[in-house]
Amino acid sequence: MKLYASSTLLWGKSIHDIGAAVSFYGLHGIELWAEQIWHSKMMVRDIKRMLKRYNLEVSFHAASWDLNICSLNEGIRKQSINEVVQSFALAASIGATNVTVHPGKRTLSKDWTLWHIRKLEESLDYLEEAAATFGVTMSLELMEVEKKEFVTSGQQMAPFLFNRSEHVQATFDAAHISLDKNIVAEFEQMTRVSKIHLSDSTSSVYHVALGEGELELEPFLERVQGSHLPVVLEGYDASEESELLKKHAHYMKAYIEKNMEEVTS
Repeated sequence: MKLYASSTLLWGKSIHDIGAAVSFYGLHGIELWAEQIWHSKMMVRDIKRMLKRYNLEVSFHAASWDLNICSLNEGIRKQSINEVVQSFALAASIGATNVTVHPGKRTLSKDWTLWHIRKLEESLDYLEEAAATFGVTMSLELMEVEKKEFVTSGQQMAPFLFNRSEHVQATFDAAHISLDKNIVAEFEQMTRVSKIHLSDSTSSVYHVALGEGELELEPFLERVQGSHLPVVLEGYDASEESELLKKHAHYMKAYIEKNMEEVTS
């Protein structure tokens, strides 16, 4: 299992402090978020130096906050698409070849779902071509089951991947699965998965520390432990101590050690 850390677990830290923390916990790589790079004014050369210094792999998450690539508002929709294209360019400049992209959501009620599906398809047509131009793959993220989201299952994701090139993939987010559903079954519904996002969740909060939520994590970890896919420890933490990353890392260390003991015995 190739464990990465989301850079948002280390919000407010310098790029070299981020690399040092990820290396300290023995992780394989980092998923860098576009908004964090822009907001913190990180330089491409510094990011590349950090990756080389700590021998870390890199993945990428496109801009997504305050954006909607299938918004009813044409100006918001166009700007959202432009932000994602800029994310492709940034990812390519640092050597990240896979970029997670949020699929967008309804602006209004369920009655508008078909309209939004059509606009999402149009946006994906453009973004698929842009991804190919920059030599990256775009990885559509499975979203949480919330009021305005409409890409929340493998079945709902499938049409947006069907008949597209290898430049369109999928990101599976374990914390976005409803607590009443089986994570393994939901994962196996997905096709073209290129990346996994991992954190725990409760009935009221997404992306809590592993082992502190209500998800049945161990069966899922058993299912993916032999996978070559990056497994990105996720969440947002602006604290000085980066406690969420520490808890994620300690949980995974304990799980891996336990699994090794069981295999040996």
